[in-house]
Amino acid sequence: MLRYFVSILAFFIVSSTVIEANAGSEYPVYLYLSPHTETYLKTIGASYEDTLVRWRQYLKKKYRRNFKEIGRTELLGKLESGVLVLASAQALDIDEKNAISRFASTGGSLLATWATGLRDAHGIARGYGFIENMFNARILGQFSSEGGLFLMPFGDGPLTWGLPAGRRMAIGSAPKEVLRMHSDHLAAVYMNWIRAKDEVGPNGAIAFHESALYRGVYFSFPETVWGYHPQADMNLLLDGTLDWLRREPRVFKSAWPDGKIAAHLIEMDTEFEFFSAPTLANHLESIGAKGTFYCLTSEAIRYPEIVKNLFARGHEIAYHADIHTGFKSLAANTQEKRIQTMREQMRSILGDDVHAATGFRAPTESYDATTEALLRKYGILHHAADPSASQDRLPFFSLAESNLDANRALVVLPRTQLDDVNFKRLIYGTERIESNLAHDLDMIVMSGAFGLLSVHSQNYVEDGLMRPILARYMGKVATYKDVLWVARGDEISAWWRNREKVSITHTSQTDQLNFVMTVEGTSSVKGLTVFVTHPIMNAVPIIAAKENTSIKFLIKPIDTQRSALIFDELNSGKYAFSVKFKPSR
Repeated sequence: MLRYFVSILAFFIVSSTVIEANAGSEYPVYLYLSPHTETYLKTIGASYEDTLVRWRQYLKKKYRRNFKEIGRTELLGKLESGVLVLASAQALDIDEKNAISRFASTGGSLLATWATGLRDAHGIARGYGFIENMFNARILGQFSSEGGLFLMPFGDGPLTWGLPAGRRMAIGSAPKEVLRMHSDHLAAVYMNWIRAKDEVGPNGAIAFHESALYRGVYFSFPETVWGYHPQADMNLLLDGTLDWLRREPRVFKSAWPDGKIAAHLIEMDTEFEFFSAPTLANHLESIGAKGTFYCLTSEAIRYPEIVKNLFARGHEIAYHADIHTGFKSLAANTQEKRIQTMREQMRSILGDDVHAATGFRAPTESYDATTEALLRKYGILHHAADPSASQDRLPFFSLAESNLDANRALVVLPRTQLDDVNFKRLIYGTERIESNLAHDLDMIVMSGAFGLLSVHSQNYVEDGLMRPILARYMGKVATYKDVLWVARGDEISAWWRNREKVSITHTSQTDQLNFVMTVEGTSSVKGLTVFVTHPIMNAVPIIAAKENTSIKFLIKPIDTQRSALIFDELNSGKYAFSVKFKPSR
């Protein structure tokens, strides 16, 4: 992958051909009022107005003088370049479709939702050819399952950068009208609450497409699902989508350091059959990775040499409590005594090195706010939590104690993947487990998410369920070595604290994008990654510092739509930059 090392002292002019960064700032946004769709919906007792009002409320507030509603006559005429919104415009005649295609071919952008173009002027279904041709997406039918379907956006994406990776966005309990879709370029997918693989087939929700002529985005869900999730999140989704369609580049702080686009923790709940732990360590080391071993200390004291060996090999030694009993709802003094006991038992093994044990994972994922507060009191810096701890596929800071800054708050690492306990309960065989793990790893990388995979020592013995599966899984993980950060829990939590020190604001002028990074605190931040979205695919960002300061960073193309600026080291202070773009050759 192409990379550029840069030390900023002046504006690096690489080409005289520069794209204006905010070329889309004056782009009009058109909402098409489809007369055939209105007529068809009346025949089945439905209201087109229910769809249009949602867009009016958003677009009028967002774009004001740049927003315009248009009818068939205006569509068939010559529209100025801009963004054309086709809000579930089910019924379109051939002249309308040709006009839309002509609008796109002359540089306009398209945003279509749900069954746009499915029907002809008489309301007769003619298939999804219009969607498939205009947006390079394949419609595979409807979801048949009742309930439990969520829209999950990709974090740090060109459209969805304003939303956290993998956020569960409810779309209702009976999503019969949501369309199953495949595309090579997705911004979101549908998944159930536990994020298990959909065995029926592709689960794409939002597709985006760019050709040499135009940009297009397709939402495979109708506007009726908007009301099941907070509108603020839906607005962030719409903001990012319209920014991209209007070719307005954006700059934002990446979730992960050093240009990686996703992160992965592979950990063991090291409890019964403790002796199997070194085998997982061997598997991790075979791909150059380290993991975290959450140790049940009443078992660890029976195997002190194994604990010392794992620690010496560079794996994280952390706590899985004293005994395998949960903490939730126990009295505070009972919880505190147990935490003291587990620390004493670990000290008997590691001695003065016990200070390095700063992670915790509650047995059976049973904990409460009292547990979190006590963990922090006794020097624990992170804990691995249950999937319901967060709606997002990212770490977060505990809210058990108020008024704590990022340096002091407990970092929570939610388990974001099914584990061996889940697989056994679901009665999954080996083949299905491997398929689910492979699919989920692909989703983690695609969505810029945090993956936490937990295995149990008793399932890692020689004839255990997970031992051969994880040995092969490591090979899959290794294929993502350039983009996936495989790290220990303490490393991930330390990064999450460092990342919090940096904030970014941006503004636009007539010919460039400007942004300011503010770094707080007394220690430096290494490896911070900033993503910049492109106004055209494969554009090359040209960066200039606004002051005479030398800052080393790397420019790394991520894909056709994004580049990463990877900063070597940032000390406390403010750093101002401007960005222009040149087309790729």
